[in-house]
Amino acid sequence: MGGQVNKQAKPYQTAPRSVQQKGAIKISPVPATQPAAGFVFITTLFYVKEQHISMRSINPYATALALLLMLSSMTVQGRAQELTIDKAITMAMEQSPDIQALHKAYVAEKGRAWTTWWPSDPNLVYGWEGVPRGSGLEQFDEKRLTLTQQIEFPTNILWRNRLASREVEAARWRLEQGKLNVRAAVIEAYYRYLASNETLQLARERVALAEDFYNKVSIRRRVGEAPAIEMVRANVELARSRNDLRGAESRARAAMSRLNSILGRKADSPIASADSLHYRRLDGAITLDNIREQALAAHPVLREAGALVSAAGHMRKLAWGSLLPAIEISAFRQNLGGNPDFYGIEVGLQVPLWFAFRQRGEIQQSVARYSMQKSIKLRQQLDLLSDIEASFSEYQAQRDQVEAYIATLLEQANEVYRIALRSYEEGEIGYLQVIEAQQTLIEVRQGYIDTLAGYYAAIAALERASGLILLQ
Repeated sequence: MGGQVNKQAKPYQTAPRSVQQKGAIKISPVPATQPAAGFVFITTLFYVKEQHISMRSINPYATALALLLMLSSMTVQGRAQELTIDKAITMAMEQSPDIQALHKAYVAEKGRAWTTWWPSDPNLVYGWEGVPRGSGLEQFDEKRLTLTQQIEFPTNILWRNRLASREVEAARWRLEQGKLNVRAAVIEAYYRYLASNETLQLARERVALAEDFYNKVSIRRRVGEAPAIEMVRANVELARSRNDLRGAESRARAAMSRLNSILGRKADSPIASADSLHYRRLDGAITLDNIREQALAAHPVLREAGALVSAAGHMRKLAWGSLLPAIEISAFRQNLGGNPDFYGIEVGLQVPLWFAFRQRGEIQQSVARYSMQKSIKLRQQLDLLSDIEASFSEYQAQRDQVEAYIATLLEQANEVYRIALRSYEEGEIGYLQVIEAQQTLIEVRQGYIDTLAGYYAAIAALERASGLILLQ
């Protein structure tokens, strides 16, 4: 089930150009439906004035400085890591400290499982017997070299190995769940990073608009054409737009730092995204019932819980197996009276004489642990279904909001602006009304950016809750 780009989107529509005359307003192309999120919507107010620039008036030093700055900018951009969402996910899988730690834990469990097949280390004893008081050890009656090996009851060896194997399986599913969590974190952080860049660009355009508006109102105010309230409004808009720009810059840096952290990179590592923030609709065949069914069958959290229940079952069998005797075998070589050609073998059983105390406690503990793991699995299953329900509901809400922006809100905001522009050109309204229309358009665009970021965050949460790869 992969994500698909919405093929119903309409092409860009461009607002009509205004007549270039004193007091005219020039507007940039305005998309009617679904543009790339960074598309410039800002309208610039200006008085057109013809300027003739002579080649002689161009300062060669300024030209050289501009070229140097351009080359420097290109060099810095060349050092940035160009990312797509697929590259970001791959990088996180390779470099994430969380995944590396989970992988090492999995390898450690495999190593521990390997040790369960082998018996404990044997005891090697060298002894002298029958040595007279005050004599040296060479005056022995018997000298013995003994090798003793204790072996668990065979069924206990089998249960111990199966217990370890189930714990290895649980570690493997923890690793898979870790990968799923990292993937979801990358998707959310990546698209929030794109959204923060789009917001930053929009904030810069707002500052440019506010500065242009302030300059034009200042000119009109000096010649007595603008009322005082327009001057005050221009001041307020400029201060607010600059303040918003500082906030957008801070949020963009934080978003980049967050993404770098998830990717296992330094917080200030530069990023050059190769993607744009646009709407990708998931497969229409995705339904809540389908997601629930697949999650219950294959979610890593439930598989880990199942492995731990199985491990607890083997631990319970191992506890009952502690009532069975362990086998102890000893082989020795004897020197009796100076004759070293004697040997012997001993076979013994380690009898669980105190079974009413120690083994009884072990059995009680293992039975309780088995019941506890079954309850934990049931709790996780209920939580999983609840998370899927909530995540799917949030995904649907975010999807519907995005499609509402594409279907109506963006076009309506554009239409409000076009009407305001036409009314201004006809002398029916003033600058303030045009600026208000532009602000409405900017706010709608910002809402669209925020909703797109929320949409991809909802997809990430749904992937994490369901254990399914939905965005491809």
